[in-house]
Amino acid sequence: MATSKIRTLGPGTLLIGETDAEKKFDADTTSTTLTPKTEDGDEINFLDGSTERDEATTTWTLEGSIKEDFSTDGVQMWCFTNAGKKMPFRFIPNKEGTLGFTGTVIVSPVAIGGDVKKKNDIDFSFAASDVTTTTVSPTA
Repeated sequence: MATSKIRTLGPGTLLIGETDAEKKFDADTTSTTLTPKTEDGDEINFLDGSTERDEATTTWTLEGSIKEDFSTDGVQMWCFTNAGKKMPFRFIPNKEGTLGFTGTVIVSPVAIGGDVKKKNDIDFSFAASDVTTTTVSPTA
């Protein structure tokens, strides 16, 4: 029996931090992407005419947009306070499915401000490492 495909991002989960002190990004996030970038290894030429290639490497970025929140316990202030810290993350693209991702991010501060009298979107981008897939229980 074929399983149904889940093609919609959300409702999902994005949590950053230690289990007892995770920051919920999902309530403020309007877009989330876990992006890989793979670079081919360098080609090495030898005197005898042979060549070898270094292994390819993949780096990751956890990025997206949040709605601006000027409260002292909002995501923007949390990013400012935790800038430079390595923290675990959990990303579940859709709670109806069983696919999740975990890893570690380095928190970066995010922009503050934008258009006057508007609810601005602010982009975030955190370098990620140790990215793995996990199986989660659907909560639909």
